[in-house]
Amino acid sequence: MEYPYDDMCDIVVKCSVARAGHLVDCIRRTVPIKTRCDSIPSEIKYHFFVEIVPIFCGDLIFLPPNIAATLGANIVICTRVAKKITLLDPFTLTAFSLKADEYWNAPFTHSFTRTQLVKYVVLDIVLQEEEEIAAAAAKKYRLADAVVARVEDFGNNDTTFQIKTHLGHILKSGDYALGYDLSGRKEGGGANTNINGDLPAAILITKSSYDEENGRIVVVVEGKWESDYQLFLKDLQQDTRLTFRVAAMYRNQTYHPSSGEAIREHFTRPSVPLEELQD
Repeated sequence: MEYPYDDMCDIVVKCSVARAGHLVDCIRRTVPIKTRCDSIPSEIKYHFFVEIVPIFCGDLIFLPPNIAATLGANIVICTRVAKKITLLDPFTLTAFSLKADEYWNAPFTHSFTRTQLVKYVVLDIVLQEEEEIAAAAAKKYRLADAVVARVEDFGNNDTTFQIKTHLGHILKSGDYALGYDLSGRKEGGGANTNINGDLPAAILITKSSYDEENGRIVVVVEGKWESDYQLFLKDLQQDTRLTFRVAAMYRNQTYHPSSGEAIREHFTRPSVPLEELQD
């Protein structure tokens, strides 16, 4: 079977109709999905098909023209995937939320995903003057002008990039960060976007620590599946609500989230000690 996106797969679960319905409801309360139910009367069987949005936290997205016109942004970063998809314009600090039906009415996918992150070192950073911004995201992020270099280039050549970043509140000179390298894509975002001008040389996504003893950045480990697992643990550390749901699912078999439970979108991400995830 051919899939429209990379790393897609089929997961087949055989169970009763009631259990299948509960499973679909559980997934729907966690991430935006699209469902379909087919019945086979002659065999007394029901098939539930569930498609999860192919967008992940940390993805960089060049929005299609119709979505870009609606949101007022061409390039966004996915900052959260829950019942809604939260997108951030890294150049204006404007945040947007898309419900499942809004996404599936005009679906799109990422332009860059976390497996394509490149390591950068921050050589200089200057905060931009703060302005009165009503968006909640502005309380979490800070715009800054930065000079960065790819870690693989640092010490080998003098290639540097002057960029704008939304991580001015946490980055300083000498820090390391992960971002997407757009320096080789000066032709724009592609035929399906409104991005016709020059792209920024890089867009930083997150700050990362550096292991001086081993001389490497400690975020992505070798091996695709290990990397995905490490990223999942990082998401759990940064999202207390997700941690609670996972812990409740595995430690208390009688736990069932309320169908009316509301998830309030906010932009603060408290950290959870890793030890709590390893009990």
